[in-house]
Amino acid sequence: MVVNVDLANARKSVSFPVEELTHFINEGPEKTVRRRWLRSLVDPKNEPIFSNVDRPFLSRDQYYILVVKRFKRMLQLKKLYNLQKDDWVYLITSTNETSICALHDLFFIPTLERQMSEEQSSKWLPLAKNYSILGCYLQTELGHGSNVRKLETTAIYIHETDEFEIHSPTLTSIKWWPGALARTSSHGIVFARLIIDKKDYGIHSFVVQLRGERHEPMPGIEIGDIGPKYGYNYNDNGFLRFTRVRIPRENMLMRFSKVSQSGHYSTPPHANIIYDTLVSNRIRLIEFSTLVLSKVLTIVIRYSLVRKQGDKYKDLNNENLILDYQYQQYRLFSSLALLYVSFFNKTYTQKLYENNIKNIGKPDVSLMAEIHATTTVSLCSDLVVEAVEDARQSCGGENTIMHLQTGRYLLKSFLIAKKGSPIGGRLIHLSFYSKILMEKCAAETLEDLLDAETQLCAFRHMYLRLLSDLDSSIEISARTHPHGYDGSKADHMIDMVHLSRSYCHYITLINSHEGLQSVKKEQPAIYSIIRALIDLYFINAVLNQSGDFLIDGYYTPHHISLLKQGQKKLLTIIRPEAIGLVDAWEFSDNDLNSALGREDGNVYKALYEWVKMDPMNILERQGKIVGYEEGLKDIYSGKYLEEIKEVEI
Repeated sequence: MVVNVDLANARKSVSFPVEELTHFINEGPEKTVRRRWLRSLVDPKNEPIFSNVDRPFLSRDQYYILVVKRFKRMLQLKKLYNLQKDDWVYLITSTNETSICALHDLFFIPTLERQMSEEQSSKWLPLAKNYSILGCYLQTELGHGSNVRKLETTAIYIHETDEFEIHSPTLTSIKWWPGALARTSSHGIVFARLIIDKKDYGIHSFVVQLRGERHEPMPGIEIGDIGPKYGYNYNDNGFLRFTRVRIPRENMLMRFSKVSQSGHYSTPPHANIIYDTLVSNRIRLIEFSTLVLSKVLTIVIRYSLVRKQGDKYKDLNNENLILDYQYQQYRLFSSLALLYVSFFNKTYTQKLYENNIKNIGKPDVSLMAEIHATTTVSLCSDLVVEAVEDARQSCGGENTIMHLQTGRYLLKSFLIAKKGSPIGGRLIHLSFYSKILMEKCAAETLEDLLDAETQLCAFRHMYLRLLSDLDSSIEISARTHPHGYDGSKADHMIDMVHLSRSYCHYITLINSHEGLQSVKKEQPAIYSIIRALIDLYFINAVLNQSGDFLIDGYYTPHHISLLKQGQKKLLTIIRPEAIGLVDAWEFSDNDLNSALGREDGNVYKALYEWVKMDPMNILERQGKIVGYEEGLKDIYSGKYLEEIKEVEI
């Protein structure tokens, strides 16, 4: 393999043993060796079916069929090499597009193991572990997601037949979004409200058969795909509507909560014990976020060591690697820092959860509260999403170069002003910048702070101070820089972007307040709400960089406290006006092309009707189940075991 020269040189410059870091990530050299072997089993060089080269060009049905075939091959590998739980989990989480088996193995089976009685486990677990049935996790509904206690699906106990009747009583109670639901799964763990003699006992879980011998939907079950998605388009996320579906009483998961034949309900040792698998999902999310970010940063940092842009200082024959730019380093290395602290979060929460699993069997739920409080899912997932998007943008096509151009323009104008030459236009105040830098905010009330001129003074002071500080820093570094003042600018890109953003806030506020005067004169009826929006923009801009305003004493902590109060006050003012502020743009439903943003607000009905138009749902109504003949049929029947062949490594 011929390696790019710049990338090869970068690898030579690494000062630490990369192999040792790999062992750290894998929790030891033995696991590194094992995982390398596991990856070789699904290496496209050995197993072409796992190649992703043509993946972007596949239609949704082709994509799903490919994933089914991969699933079938992975099950053969599991059987052939007798892969145990740790190896299997690693393989299905590190291989692209295998989530139809990941959901079965990581969520369906563990829920059966931890929530079923011994008698139930003896019936269901062999079927699940042999893949004679495939399961999904049916919690989220069209109208409710994270608010699990408000789920609407009902499970009413019928004394006469010793059965539960599973029903979707409303449109919003339709199960919506679960992965592997639309075509893959034969069974599902359904979260529903347990009702006995009209008394609601809250959310409990039940095993429900979804499809029959020929993989057709069972009577009373309407099932389908929710359509194309931005991500994981191969996955058959689906919808499911129950119409009075009967299941045996024994299909309720009864390790902790129980319902007897007489209808007597036994309370679990802890009300939240049913959410055990949900907590597991959250921990998997931390693990998965770390995995995604590691892949993204591998791509972008490698690209940044190959991609060249911009001539080196006064050397037209050479270009800079984009990773040599300070702002690129700031963006990507900040994400690298997040990656490794997320790794430690993942390791800790995994151990905590494993201890909790041991305790639940006693049963002891003392760790449940700590797990909920310390899984850090919201922070990790939020930061990873931001980091992934920032990494994508850092490959090119976003606005950093324009911020740098603005920064250079301001520096150039500042140097002219320092020499005493006149400056016009929006930069006229540069001529007396030293006086502005001495100013402090004299406002005493929120009303004073939100005065139009006071807003402009704040950001004028801010951007001028950042400009003055930047100029001073460049002057100092220029004394030892081989290319002087101009050359040392490259070492201050972070500050230049920061300066540009503050200046852009200033210009935006000038333009907004000038425009507002016309509104006040010509359309006074809308003046107040527009002014509230401008004030909110100003407050948000200040609070997002409050440290800059506090560091030189322009604002006091009391000012920041007042602005925080003002922010909350403005939110309540804008709340009743929000719909009018968007309706005024007069977009038709056709313009928006969104089930969520319909003019009539019938969101759930629109979603339900829309997914029926998905081509794969139309095919199923015609009797053709995409992926069944291509692989699912062999998996359910066990025929896939007759075709096993070794991997040629």
